[in-house]
Amino acid sequence: MTAFLAGAFALLFAATLFAPGVRAAPRPLRSDDGSLLGVVDSVHTSILTVVGYPPSEASPRPGAKRRRLIGTAIALSDRSILTSASIAIPGGSVRVLLKGGIERPAVLLGIDRASNIALFQVEGATLRPLAPAPPQSLAIGAWVAVISNVAVTRPQAALGQIVGRGERMDYARSGEILEIDAPSYPGSTGGAVLNEEGDWVAVVVGRAVPSPSDETSRVGLNRGDDPVPDPSSVLIALPVDQVAWMTKELETYGSVRRGYLGVQLRRATGAASDSLGVLIAGVVPGSPADSAGIRAGDRVLAIEGEEAHTADALTTKVRAIRPGDQIELTVLRGTEIFPLHVIVGAAFVQPPVGPRPTVSPDVGRMKQEIQRLEQEKQRLEEQIRGLEGAPQR
Repeated sequence: MTAFLAGAFALLFAATLFAPGVRAAPRPLRSDDGSLLGVVDSVHTSILTVVGYPPSEASPRPGAKRRRLIGTAIALSDRSILTSASIAIPGGSVRVLLKGGIERPAVLLGIDRASNIALFQVEGATLRPLAPAPPQSLAIGAWVAVISNVAVTRPQAALGQIVGRGERMDYARSGEILEIDAPSYPGSTGGAVLNEEGDWVAVVVGRAVPSPSDETSRVGLNRGDDPVPDPSSVLIALPVDQVAWMTKELETYGSVRRGYLGVQLRRATGAASDSLGVLIAGVVPGSPADSAGIRAGDRVLAIEGEEAHTADALTTKVRAIRPGDQIELTVLRGTEIFPLHVIVGAAFVQPPVGPRPTVSPDVGRMKQEIQRLEQEKQRLEEQIRGLEGAPQR
């Protein structure tokens, strides 16, 4: 423990130790006093400073400083970065700060405010991406390092431990949410979480405050980065496997699609709220629920074996499921109880934003495919005419 703390405290005052050039592979956190410094030194060029500016004021005061938000971003490729959704101020602009005082504009590709992540494309710079570790489940008590950067050349490192795994209370998700007991520096949100081997395993999405009514790992989300956080709070982070599919959604659609069944649920009140299951008041024609055979008047008793009591709880569970996954609903119809399997559809809870970099290439490929099919159609028609006009034997 002393070795860990020595490395962590030394890092905060050792910006001069970071030198440009090729970095060695990350070293384990647990080998020696300087191991944490070695790990950060090998990844710090992939952990960047970003600045979000609000829309320019129509008539700013002379000499007034422009308001801004400073945060941390992780380079995912040579052109793209992942950061906190709070940096993406509506109508504002974002710039990435690089060494030597260089600034580069960043264009928003997609955002998911429910999970507090945003994907940007950086113009005029070649970034060094941070390679994610293979999907893994970190054990409670495992040591991790949280690396953030709000000062360009002075990354901050906080040593912490995994204290919980579970789901957030404010928005359920498919997969784990990691709860990390570690100091929360300003700009921690958007930072990288490294395991004891120095591998990138998660991204910080906020600070969690345990629910007073629930002592399990379900937590609420505070997306702020106050200089002096609540001492009882912990950081929450999305594991890299979730980051991978969510950033793919952001890149392709500009938002993250949520699970969709296509049913109208009746929200019971009073004594009716104690009735069995959740009542299906209507089914959208052609929806996943319609295709699976769900009917108006059915009652959903359970989803994936977990009892369903309220419409809000059922909606939250469905939205947390990845589109395309198959789920089992336990349904009551009349006096009969039986399972129904549904392929979950996709819907946008938030409208897509940002330019779609894949649209133009996709349209071009589609047009080329149409031309090819037209040519193939003409060739086949000519063959048919030839066969029809051939003399009969």
